[in-house]
Amino acid sequence: MGLDVSAAPSKAFIETLRRWLTELEHLEATGAATPDSCEMLVELHELLDKLYAMVLERARQNLQ
Repeated sequence: MGLDVSAAPSKAFIETLRRWLTELEHLEATGAATPDSCEMLVELHELLDKLYAMVLERARQNLQ
């Protein structure tokens, strides 16, 4: 499944991602993380890396 960056992500989407990351990082920091929550944290960070790369590419194309 690809991300569509043709439309700007909504504030609610960004806030949801931020909340999930905060909750998962808290679980990891307190030692309460499960293998599933650790895997989800890694997947969220990978998703954010991809989103960031796509937005940077889109910005680069718009500047040309």
